[in-house]
Amino acid sequence: MFETFQHVPFYPLVFPLFWGAAAFFVLAMARHLRVFGAARNASPTDRPMSRLWGTIRYGIVQTRMFRDPAAGILHAGIFWGFVLLTIGTANIVTGGLVQAIVSIPFDGLLWAAVMAMQNVVAVIVIACVLWAYWRRLVTKPKRLTLNRDALLILGMIGGLVAAELFAQCFEVAAYGPIDGAFVANAVGGVLSGGSPAVLEAAFAVFWWAHMVLVAAFLAYLPFSKHLHIATAIPNIALRKVVPRGQLPAMDLEAEDATFGIRTVADLSWKDLLDGFTCTECGRCQQACPAWNTGKPLNPKTFIMGIRHESVEAEAGLPLIPNSPSVRAAGHDDSLQAAALARPLVDTAIPYEAVWDCLTCNACVEACPVTIEHVDKIVGLRRNLVLEDSRFPQELTTAFKGMESVANPWGQPPSARLDWAKGLPFQVRTVADVERVGELDGLEVLYWVGCAAAFDDRNRRVARAVATCLDAAGVSFAVLGQEESCTGDPARRMGNEYVFQILAGQNVETLNRYRMGERTIVTACPHCFNTIGNEYTQLGGSFTIKHHSQYLSSLVADGRLVLGADGLPDRSVTYHDSCYLARYNGVIAQPREVLGSIPGVELREMENSGRQTFCCGAGGGRMWMEESRGTRVNAARTLQVLDTGASTVATACPFCMVMLRDGLNDAGRGTGTADEVTAQDISELLAAAIAPGGREVPAGRALPVL
Repeated sequence: MFETFQHVPFYPLVFPLFWGAAAFFVLAMARHLRVFGAARNASPTDRPMSRLWGTIRYGIVQTRMFRDPAAGILHAGIFWGFVLLTIGTANIVTGGLVQAIVSIPFDGLLWAAVMAMQNVVAVIVIACVLWAYWRRLVTKPKRLTLNRDALLILGMIGGLVAAELFAQCFEVAAYGPIDGAFVANAVGGVLSGGSPAVLEAAFAVFWWAHMVLVAAFLAYLPFSKHLHIATAIPNIALRKVVPRGQLPAMDLEAEDATFGIRTVADLSWKDLLDGFTCTECGRCQQACPAWNTGKPLNPKTFIMGIRHESVEAEAGLPLIPNSPSVRAAGHDDSLQAAALARPLVDTAIPYEAVWDCLTCNACVEACPVTIEHVDKIVGLRRNLVLEDSRFPQELTTAFKGMESVANPWGQPPSARLDWAKGLPFQVRTVADVERVGELDGLEVLYWVGCAAAFDDRNRRVARAVATCLDAAGVSFAVLGQEESCTGDPARRMGNEYVFQILAGQNVETLNRYRMGERTIVTACPHCFNTIGNEYTQLGGSFTIKHHSQYLSSLVADGRLVLGADGLPDRSVTYHDSCYLARYNGVIAQPREVLGSIPGVELREMENSGRQTFCCGAGGGRMWMEESRGTRVNAARTLQVLDTGASTVATACPFCMVMLRDGLNDAGRGTGTADEVTAQDISELLAAAIAPGGREVPAGRALPVL
């Protein structure tokens, strides 16, 4: 035994204390694992290198924590300090084995360095714990929930670290310096004049206090939110590595198919792990536009609810499900079923909150441990729609429209080309191009989308896109009546059946015209995301670009020439679409388009890029009324107005509608004295096209239908 422990009274008792607590920890974790064994769905483990890199980035370096710099520094101090201090604890509970190994090279100098590092780290941890108490008890950030669990854990961490440091100080005072422990040596030197008996007793008290707190922490951890210490790394490793905008596939024809998520048993291992990994930091809550506008949806409490339901389900599950010994003891499958049968809707999450979700992904983007809220909420919607037919009645019209005429507006397919009437050039359909044998020369399929085909305001956007393509000499065509809704609204609203019908039809049409061999361009981020990220599940592999990406390249390549004649200078703020910026990382190109337009001064909003604030139309909310709290588009409109810009530029038809309505409701819409206009980036670009070569609508502005 090393001299580190020779002064510790009753030292051998440390082994049953610590290892007994460790055994209790293992048994408690085994209890949690029972519910994982009962879950029907495993989690994918493909793309191991991507998972490894993400684990390093989000789990080890913890990059997402530093989006809030103060909280990031605080957490890093506590987390890394706690991890590094376990070296000393590991040495104690192994009878000095760690010290023996580390002391072999360099004649003990390396261990002295370890002791010095631990002294520094202990001071940092204590300071960070005090800072954390200050945040929770004094400054009180709104996203943090004040609860006893967090305060207790902070007390345990701070207490065991302080006890270890003070034990070293009194050990130095009573028995002499410790190599490398410069903080303890300095403090111990000041205390060394005291009574030897008192110093020895103080050393023993603090040393054993440290070990008792270590054992208590280990035993308490499985029942605390701080279980994320053990679960965060595997949770990040199992995170979603397919495109963020791709919802889980469903086999509607499978004999044992379960439609969506109803109970804990319908969750995947990753879903369950999300519940146990939630740190309750409230970043998802802070980012959620529904919560911020007074809706009952709180992504944090939803994930906490999953954890609560998982723990409740554990009580009715045997340690080893379906084993012979378990059946002999009277447990059977029906007992398991009863334990897992409680629906998550109205327990883990209120029914109304399920439909408040905008699927904007702000919660997922904000979470430092890669918890996936949106996929679970859509899973709940799938079950409510497909099995219970329980959904807001406003959605009935949209569902019927998509089923009967392949668009949620309920308009006849014959009207899909009405937007092109009056343009000074011909807009051809792919069928026409194929009929004259020119399909191989086609550069681009312009996917118009339902909004641009049927919504009067967004028809002007379709005209602008076509004007830009024509002015650049791009050979393009549209599907016309052969185009159907991509199915995005149906899928996000939980109607997977309608989605697969619509998507299947579109994949068949696109494949028939060999559109996998050329570029598809669309002005709708929802169509962009669905065709690019989700049609692969149905046999479609297509190259699709958002119109901001394609128009930016046309300007950069010199195919689209802009001029300044007659264009007024204007201040413009750009609204990032959730499905464009946050889901697909298209952030720079819309700004490049705006930056290329003469006279445009770009002003950024408070929330932009991946931290954009939703317009309020995603997740099917376009077809639902907001009956609770503030309208989401009203909140975003205030951010627009705060910039003082005269124009808000959009790159999404849904955002166009919501911001136009928000400006009108705020008294700043078209025709007001202090008008702020909402325009798509393509409209601004089309108005700036240099005269000559291609005909541009008179007055350098697009005609209003």
